Amino acid sequence: MTALDTPIVRIVVAEDRAPVRSGLDAALGHLPGVAVVGTATHHAQVPPLLDRHRPEVLLLGLALPGGDPIELTRAVRTEHPATAVIVIAVPPATNEQVLPVLQAGAAGWLPPAADRDTVIRALRTVVAAGAAPTRRPSSRDHRNELTAREADVLGLVAAGLTNAEIARRLSVSEATVKTHLNHAYTKVGLQNRAEAVEYAKRQGLGPAHGSQPD
Repeated sequence: MTALDTPIVRIVVAEDRAPVRSGLDAALGHLPGVAVVGTATHHAQVPPLLDRHRPEVLLLGLALPGGDPIELTRAVRTEHPATAVIVIAVPPATNEQVLPVLQAGAAGWLPPAADRDTVIRALRTVVAAGAAPTRRPSSRDHRNELTAREADVLGLVAAGLTNAEIARRLSVSEATVKTHLNHAYTKVGLQNRAEAVEYAKRQGLGPAHGSQPD
């Protein structure tokens, strides 16, 4: 088995900015089990590449010229349901920019400078999920399974804060925020930030007044 525990994962990179592509090449270039089978620098180039290669993953630049990433994501999810869309968003990307694409069907998002381990985790998650996020929170109440800090973090995500803003709000490191989020995602059965927002709002989660870091 490969590092991704799956046969070759084919990836199409749709990103017009050369420095961003270089960063992705550096992260993807030496990953076993991964093959970049096409590169697009304009929205019009994406559909033919998907038709030709049927990739497992499309890395889609949020600012790719020539079209709307929301509409393209919807089209991919309709016409190529086996292809997961991961948005490439250069920080500081706001929830207002990323969330609509996630709601349109993207499986998640990555900064272009994501390190190798982050890229592996993202690819493993979407490949294991079979492209379309099919895991959903069950009807069982998971609130008692979350720690107070995990619930706080989910509530702040729903309030629109970035990981960095949550870290400052709770006086913890950004890495700690990511750890709490990963644990919460696993416990509740969430695939991405959009699902976390929906779950937190549905459960009425929010930061407890005066809560202290774990």
